[in-house]
Amino acid sequence: MEDAVPSKIHFSESMKPKELLSAHRYAEAVRAYKHEMCAHPDKNLNDGIGRAFLALREFDEALKSFRRDNEIESRRLKGNFPSLIKAGTALWLMGKKLEAISEWHRAAAGILDGTISYGDLAGGGTQGLLLWYASITLKEEAECNYALNYLNTRASGDPARAWPRPVILMVLGRGSLEEILEIGSGSRVLSECLECAKTDLLKRRHLCQTLFYAACLERQAGREADCIKKMQICAGLENPIIESEWYLAREEILNERNAARSE
Repeated sequence: MEDAVPSKIHFSESMKPKELLSAHRYAEAVRAYKHEMCAHPDKNLNDGIGRAFLALREFDEALKSFRRDNEIESRRLKGNFPSLIKAGTALWLMGKKLEAISEWHRAAAGILDGTISYGDLAGGGTQGLLLWYASITLKEEAECNYALNYLNTRASGDPARAWPRPVILMVLGRGSLEEILEIGSGSRVLSECLECAKTDLLKRRHLCQTLFYAACLERQAGREADCIKKMQICAGLENPIIESEWYLAREEILNERNAARSE
């Protein structure tokens, strides 16, 4: 949750927009980003403001920002679509789930055909993982097979040096949850990983993705209650800002609570 701030404060001039975002002062971050974009129209700050909108659950505004970011960056550098994955995330959170699948599929296909030149350290593993999550959630068998085949192309190499490759190996059945926790967070014991994640941002980011896709494996196996438990732990982490998985887990838990209230 965002810290409460006096309504008369428009934004903190002593903090940069990115610092406000990292401090989870999302509404202030939006105002600060808008102020800086007006002052420096040549700067592309759409990624940052998009993340702030995601945190505020203003998904339509987030989508607009991420699409503007892609347009600007692809003009600057061929093959660069830095917010394609995040645009898919915003679409999914808006309830436009088939459109989200299409966006994540495009992100994976672009890596394979060379039209997208930049990805994560695993060479674009995240889009394949998100496509797999979406396909098992919607029971889209063809997309699931495509995602798994794609992930197989990202699975070779040293997992310790190319995150999220360890998570890919877990999804493909080549690594246990405990092994992936140790690679990403330094311990096989979840409680120790959670404690470390409170102060180590990189380990928190790794733990977020590990828990999210461990939850997805539970869903795939038909153990939905166990899936939701892991999603809840994931969403209970302090927002790591960058990972789409945290926002998706948060929405899963909110939807679960809303469904329980309506029964």
